[in-house]
Amino acid sequence: MAKEEKKGTTIATPINILWENILMIPIFGAIDSKQAQEIMENILTRISDSGSKVIILDILGVATVDTAVANYILKITRATGLMGCRCIVSGISPAIAQTLVNLGVGLEGVATTASLRDALETAFDTIGLEVRKIKKVP
Repeated sequence: MAKEEKKGTTIATPINILWENILMIPIFGAIDSKQAQEIMENILTRISDSGSKVIILDILGVATVDTAVANYILKITRATGLMGCRCIVSGISPAIAQTLVNLGVGLEGVATTASLRDALETAFDTIGLEVRKIKKVP
């Protein structure tokens, strides 16, 4: 029974390798403190194992953000920074941006982007990579 309860509260947080030294984790739904702790532990373990320099925390699938969720995001960004890995928070919708401003949540010092594309560009810039179009030879 205890296993079932534990299994029911565990969320799947796949951490994907987007590029060499760049990880990405998509977050969906509501996050409580226990899930946020699991997410942080998974992220830190993966950073330690991979030696990645950037992780993108994509919150596009998070419907609402309250003060608690914002604090979890801050904790994750600080913890990853202590490991020498920059955390970029992507997927911030206009509604979530307004909510964060109205709540008075300060995300100063946290790299944020509206889209995953912008986050990936920032990640490439962080690790010194450049993406260019090439001419295809017919």
